[in-house]
Amino acid sequence: MEVPSIKGSAFQSVVEDVKRLIDEDRIEPSELASHLNAKDRGFLDIEVTPLAWFPIATYGRMLELLAREEGGDDPQAYLCARGARAADRMLSGIYESFVASPGAWGARVGQTMMGIGKLLYNFTAWTFRSVEGEIYEIEVTDAGEYPEPARFTAQGFLCCFAQRASGREMRVTSSRPTPERIVYRIQPA
Repeated sequence: MEVPSIKGSAFQSVVEDVKRLIDEDRIEPSELASHLNAKDRGFLDIEVTPLAWFPIATYGRMLELLAREEGGDDPQAYLCARGARAADRMLSGIYESFVASPGAWGARVGQTMMGIGKLLYNFTAWTFRSVEGEIYEIEVTDAGEYPEPARFTAQGFLCCFAQRASGREMRVTSSRPTPERIVYRIQPA
């Protein structure tokens, strides 16, 4: 079986931010070693390219470290904000073809958005459905290896995407009803 992985386009900023903590002496080498195993730390010494695959478990541990060091009293909000910044960066760059015009939010745009999940992860299955009115859900299955911190960065990413496509404030929440299933709910704020 393939190692559950994430594309370098998402992994790159996490590595850069962990390196920044090290360069700014905000994390001691012994503390780094207690949060990241030797293989994880090895990714700090290589070039992360946008199209290469990197282990999702390493990504999750690096996100946990960043949330612990920079998340303050609300690590989930920190992770959501990271995801929103990633959406801004990626939708203005490598994934620009997924951008929808403001006011275009709806089932068709939501289905198009599912293509990003397929491009970013070599595991999981993402589906989009209308619940009622302007409320939509995204269900992620085969998500047993999907780290909790990544759930919240994806929540921020999805919120940013939905706001850009709708042209207004949106609210995204998430739950994990089972270890293998994550549900995101998207609705007007």
